[in-house]
Amino acid sequence: MFEKRKLMKFPTALAIELTGGNEARLRKLIDYGVLVETGNSVEIESDYLNFFEEVLDVNEEISVLSVQECINTLKEYIGYYLKETNEARKEGYQNSVRQILRKTGFRTLKNVVDLKRKMDETYKQEPNYAIKKDKLKNLDEKSHSIRSMIKECEKLMDNEQAFFIMANDPHMAMTCSDVRHDFVEAYHALMEIDRQIIIYINQIDKQNQLYKKIRKLKYLQDQLLIKTSTNILQVLQEKNPLWMESRQYSKIRLSLDMLRGNDQIVNIMRRIAERNGIQKTARTEAEPLTDEDLQAHVRQLKAVDPEEVWNAFVASNYNLFDFILRYDYKSERSIEDHAALFCQLVILHPDDCRMTGEMATYQNIEYPIVYAK
Repeated sequence: MFEKRKLMKFPTALAIELTGGNEARLRKLIDYGVLVETGNSVEIESDYLNFFEEVLDVNEEISVLSVQECINTLKEYIGYYLKETNEARKEGYQNSVRQILRKTGFRTLKNVVDLKRKMDETYKQEPNYAIKKDKLKNLDEKSHSIRSMIKECEKLMDNEQAFFIMANDPHMAMTCSDVRHDFVEAYHALMEIDRQIIIYINQIDKQNQLYKKIRKLKYLQDQLLIKTSTNILQVLQEKNPLWMESRQYSKIRLSLDMLRGNDQIVNIMRRIAERNGIQKTARTEAEPLTDEDLQAHVRQLKAVDPEEVWNAFVASNYNLFDFILRYDYKSERSIEDHAALFCQLVILHPDDCRMTGEMATYQNIEYPIVYAK
């Protein structure tokens, strides 16, 4: 029944069907006051309806008074807090202020969301122009009221510095920051809503004027007075009757033989491309490859396989650095390359290296004596 609450009143037969076909269950709901019986129909009691809408957050009404009520309650509890001497009761008032602040920010954002939805629904679905315009004006007034409530709440938070200094609660500070952020977001959304409402109202006025003109022309046409009472023939003669048609484009495909043998056509196409800002140049034929380009070129890289070097080192009796110096690399290498390879092999095989704890020096490079296990 709550899902079908837009019907407001349900016939008794439909109500019994919605309660599972159990008339006793329906009668019990009526006796407990959840449903109200009026003649041959029933409806959900307003308190329960409001409760479900608030809990499920499906209330579509834009309630500016609820925000104003929260602000008034805030003022009361802040006054109670400043006058209270008992610490326990002061903490209770402080928690109430924090909860009401959070509720104020939530209700403000919800009102803005509902206002945006109502605005779009009114403009797109309301068939009566006069009612549509009045509804949009009422929504515009509610937008200004919400903006006034936001300014009043921000002013309250700025003026009650004594309360927030005495409260000295990090949760209170976080709540105030969240509420201010909600207000900024709501304020920006309201500015966009005001702009959109003005656009909608102007469009409605324009459509209404056009509708009135069309009705008047229809009346004159029915009375056979349209030619003598208006200048419609002159207006129609001055208009281009093809203005609503899309422009026709004819694709002319030129043959490749014509393009190859006629320089005049190529020059004309080049001028057309320059006039239209087309800067893509024609593709030119590449130069033929020479015999040198077709020959194989081999480039030898100074790469060393660390695993190959390690396997050879394991089979030797040298320490690691001496072995790296003696190894045949097939290419010239610097001392920095040898040091880098030494560090790489130690990192790759830490468990297979036997550290002696002794140190040696080679060309100002000090290195540890490492053997294979």
